[in-house]
Amino acid sequence: MLATSQDILNLALAIGFSLIALFLSIALFYAIFVLRDLSQATSAIRSAASKVNNVIVQPLKVLKSVFEHSKDIAAFVEKYTGKNTSNKKR
Repeated sequence: MLATSQDILNLALAIGFSLIALFLSIALFYAIFVLRDLSQATSAIRSAASKVNNVIVQPLKVLKSVFEHSKDIAAFVEKYTGKNTSNKKR
């Protein structure tokens, strides 16, 4: 079976490549687990960010729009009544 040094070399190369393939497959397996956990974490962060958007940012946008329209209405009232409705100190 192992008659020459060429046979021993071929056997050593086969064992070496087998071990490299085994270690690479284990590394790939762990990389898949890490990426899956990362995907779950980013989806949780994405849902939390959408909740913050719905609870905080959207009402702030509505309030900003209301204040902009109220400024327009106040300017209209000032223009036609001649009274200053702003809260400036005199």
